[in-house]
Amino acid sequence: MSGSKLPFAFLLAAMLLFNFFIFLTPYLASMGDEGTAGMLQVAFGPTCHQLTSRSLCLFKSKADGGYSIADCFPSSELSYSRVNQVDYPDKTGYKIPVCARDIAIYLAMLLGLILLPLLQKIESENWPSRWILVAACVPIGLDGGFQLIGIHESTNLLRLITGAIVGLALPFYILPIMNSLYIFLQEKLRKPKGGHGKV
Repeated sequence: MSGSKLPFAFLLAAMLLFNFFIFLTPYLASMGDEGTAGMLQVAFGPTCHQLTSRSLCLFKSKADGGYSIADCFPSSELSYSRVNQVDYPDKTGYKIPVCARDIAIYLAMLLGLILLPLLQKIESENWPSRWILVAACVPIGLDGGFQLIGIHESTNLLRLITGAIVGLALPFYILPIMNSLYIFLQEKLRKPKGGHGKV
């Protein structure tokens, strides 16, 4: 593998692993491994508020054991509960360890990375116009901002949509920065230490 492709490979592997563990967490809980699932919930804690009312759950049917993903709570009303499991008469829900908006961001970042080689060279240090990123941030800024100041409580559907928009754009800016940093570090390492100039 060419050295200049390492940042792309690293970022892709990181996003694959991050998304894998996000969905592994509720699955392990549904299979009865609450210890490992609990540790993963704690590990994801610093990355997200983990409010159950703003999260999605992996639901397991009590009738046939089938799985589905839906809002943990049927109402979008804000609750400060952080419970990892919700029980209903016909199913049990196991909370995904990051909120709905974060799920969309991370999944869209992974999708953006997969699509990126079709649109630009993965070794490129150039990113698109900053205004594209600004435009991608506007929906999440408005939705999250209005929610923060109490104008409205968003829904998980809106969180998924706004998170996906910005998540899809992010790799096209993050990867060029990583490429530039990688090249800078390589150049630093190539420079001889303690130069011996002519006398």
